[in-house]
Amino acid sequence: MANMFEKYAADREAEQKKIEQTVSEPAAAKQTTVSADAAPAEDEKRTTLSLSLTVSDKKALKMMAVERETTIAAIIHEWVAEHMQEVNE
Repeated sequence: MANMFEKYAADREAEQKKIEQTVSEPAAAKQTTVSADAAPAEDEKRTTLSLSLTVSDKKALKMMAVERETTIAAIIHEWVAEHMQEVNE
């Protein structure tokens, strides 16, 4: 039984290191999918958002962020910007 937990812990640690490496890379080396006109203004105030997600949804969001070399916040901002355009149309 302990072996199963050790494997899970090792897998989780490797996944976390990959995420941290992607997020901590210099901004100049990153290519984000959020367009410049959809990005929030530099002086726009930030707030914290708490979400209640399933574990699988959280993992999917993290992996999506890693694949896009961006942050979960940028993915959510992109989603909000796209849906605001739909509402305004």
